[in-house]
Amino acid sequence: MSPLSFSRCATLVLGLLGLVACVDSSRAPTPSIHTPATRQPVSGFDTNEMVTHIADEVIAVNYEVLASVSEDFAASDGPVEAFCDAVGTALETDAKTAVEAGWRSLMSAVQHTEMHAIGPVLGNDGALRSRVNSWSAGPLSTCGVDLAVVLSEGAGFDINTRALNQRGVGALEYLLFNDSLVHSCAPQVPATQSWNTLSRDEQVDGRCRLARMVADDVAAAAATTLSEWRAYREGFVDPSNSGNAVQLLTDALFSLESLVKDQKLGVATGLDADCSAIACPEAVESPYLGNTFTNVRDNVLGFLAILKGGAGTGFDDLIAAREFGEVAARFNDQSNQILAVIDAAEAPLIDEVIALDNEQGWSACVNAAAAPDVESDLVGCRLVGLLKRVSDDLKIDFVTIVGVSIPDGVQSDND
Repeated sequence: MSPLSFSRCATLVLGLLGLVACVDSSRAPTPSIHTPATRQPVSGFDTNEMVTHIADEVIAVNYEVLASVSEDFAASDGPVEAFCDAVGTALETDAKTAVEAGWRSLMSAVQHTEMHAIGPVLGNDGALRSRVNSWSAGPLSTCGVDLAVVLSEGAGFDINTRALNQRGVGALEYLLFNDSLVHSCAPQVPATQSWNTLSRDEQVDGRCRLARMVADDVAAAAATTLSEWRAYREGFVDPSNSGNAVQLLTDALFSLESLVKDQKLGVATGLDADCSAIACPEAVESPYLGNTFTNVRDNVLGFLAILKGGAGTGFDDLIAAREFGEVAARFNDQSNQILAVIDAAEAPLIDEVIALDNEQGWSACVNAAAAPDVESDLVGCRLVGLLKRVSDDLKIDFVTIVGVSIPDGVQSDND
């Protein structure tokens, strides 16, 4: 059986990334089903207090951190400027180390905010979100970025005229840390035809020119996001909006499945049907610095922050108040297991995915997802299985206990 036939078998029998019956269905976790006696407000528990706490102590704080970190990254005395000024000098290596550290801090802040795409960031088809990080809407257009580098030399260039998939932290990673300076456009694109004849320093200078603009745009978008969240917050925490707010926060928790398990890991490893090959290295997030697992780690921490309300009142308290404390504990234990597997990873996801280039490798990945407790080097594949356990509990126990709906676009059949 070919890898693609194998994938269709697993998908058609039990749903995408389900129990993987074609490999070993007996290894798949079976979540418990709890039916709470009531979904009415619990005496002594204030749902609106929970919403307000998450809004102010998790979401707002994340946006404040993002605004601050992005401003520092783009500042005239920040790491981007220092690196670009150092190109071609003895200071370049140290400056690149510093700008890499700065980018990783920025990306960490971004990944926490990615876990609560609520309100203003979704307006205008998510334009504000995509100015910071367009990855959730689709892959980076590397040719578009290369073309923008050339065009940015002109006096009339405006970053706001470029498509969103040529901006954000993904574009910054490509511009600053892609070791290959060869453009990625087709030979017939006229603007980039002479690019490969430039000297190394000229090429790095050109990429730096655009990186400065992109960094400024990210900082401006982050500042706008914080400002618009503060305005949106009043209606979000209004007691009359409590039910809607709880549902929106539930939708945010489910991004651990749709954004992280499926899009970030499932497609890249070929375990999601949106990858039509054995594996899809081109779908790997943050490939140039090998930062994907760190991104996922920050996503899990962001998930936990919403679930637990940071250091205050969260969904775990609501679940415990309804006498299902073991469910909240299970979310915590499952998340900590995911973090431990990530921390033990010895190679980035891009290397793992590139190695999944034959039927044997792909089958091993399917097995790793089906039995994620078994140690292996296929960390990305194991994470798909571990994250599935969390999403199974969200779909069954969480929505039942809290009294919310599974978000649109998320399958409800324990896929």
